[in-house]
Amino acid sequence: MGATRRGFLSSLALGAGALVACRAGPEPGPELEPELGTAAPEPVPAEPGPTERNPDEPEPFAALEGLCADAQPIAATEFEARLEALRAQLSAASAGALIVEAGADLSYLGGPRWSRSERPLLLVVPLRGVPTLIAPAFETGTLTERMGPVELGLRSWQEHEDPYALAAAVLEAAQVGTNAVLTGASMRSFVLDGLRRAKGRGSSRSWASGGELLGRLRRRKSTAELALLRRANVATKAALRAAAGQLRPGMHEREFAEQVHAAQRAAGLERTWVLALFGQNAALPHGTSKGRELGEDDLVLVDTGGFLHGYASDITRSWAFGDAGRIDGERRRAWDTVRAAQQAVLATIAPGVACGEVDAAARRVLAEAGYDGGYGDLSHRLGHGIGLEVHEGPYLVGGNQRRLEVGNTMSNEPGIYRPGAFGIRLEDIVAVTEDGVEVFGEQPSSLDSPFG
Repeated sequence: MGATRRGFLSSLALGAGALVACRAGPEPGPELEPELGTAAPEPVPAEPGPTERNPDEPEPFAALEGLCADAQPIAATEFEARLEALRAQLSAASAGALIVEAGADLSYLGGPRWSRSERPLLLVVPLRGVPTLIAPAFETGTLTERMGPVELGLRSWQEHEDPYALAAAVLEAAQVGTNAVLTGASMRSFVLDGLRRAKGRGSSRSWASGGELLGRLRRRKSTAELALLRRANVATKAALRAAAGQLRPGMHEREFAEQVHAAQRAAGLERTWVLALFGQNAALPHGTSKGRELGEDDLVLVDTGGFLHGYASDITRSWAFGDAGRIDGERRRAWDTVRAAQQAVLATIAPGVACGEVDAAARRVLAEAGYDGGYGDLSHRLGHGIGLEVHEGPYLVGGNQRRLEVGNTMSNEPGIYRPGAFGIRLEDIVAVTEDGVEVFGEQPSSLDSPFG
């Protein structure tokens, strides 16, 4: 792009048993994978040398600080409303309770953020009564620190005891009886097996998946959820634009990824992840283990995001390093086609439109421009839902007949990938509105103005 660090910063566009109280804290565990589905490691090059910076110059990302400072977490009243909505769904399904494991479902219902292990952490939400956490006894101190604003019961089990028998006792105390018990869609098989074995003497209780029931609630984002998603994605765009000013010839992909991480953290995001690809490395949507250094007139692809009060961002930009005017016609035409596909998607998204039709709108643009309209050039689905998870429903993929609803949020990320040559992807997060669609933050307008 040829802009100096100060130039990028000055032009930065920020865009538009006992009852315990719960306060969510940081989730232990590894960094999140990049988007597009299958985990792909960041390239692992030889360690780059230290970045030299004039100590008299200001910190490169100081202008980003405070960008998310006034963002508000989900309030206790909204968590309570979610539980009431869930109970209404349970009643309609003639179910007596829902049990979820640690993860996004637990966080959605007001439980702590917690990584999974061989020791299950369960939340039992009965049709009537207080939701209860089933937890390892030695973790209760840490759990208490991480509890959020929702009142939850807490029952603990020692290492030699059976957590599933404790869950069965909670169900009995809630007088669930023979009503079906639903389980979260991501519940692991060994946990479900343990619950079934411990269902209680003489009980004829049945078990069923509650994934669609809970998914129906999670897919339609509230005003507060939309505000956090909007801010997180605007912040990621601002951070990526600022980090682009740090590019220099010979910089390694891993070194630039560190700059993007630093920019997002300065903007106030947590649990950030970065996939930075230069030149032909971007021809593989999730990159390659063979990292490389930045060359003159390379195209740069960065797919990145982070979390704000538990809600995710996921942005991809492809742009020219150096003088965009020197980018050859083939790569420029591909970039323009990808942007046209993005715009066609925005014109298609509306309440009631099938997810598969949105994916097809992007592929029609590629086919009309002479590219493969199947998976030859755009080798992945068009997009995925986003919220408490980087990837969740609804999925914009061919054949998916699910109809879009107001409040759905998802990625719009067409691409063109030519192995051995280049890869281009543009990704923005959008929300379905009564009138059509909202894009969170600025959109790329051209290869010469890739950040809007």
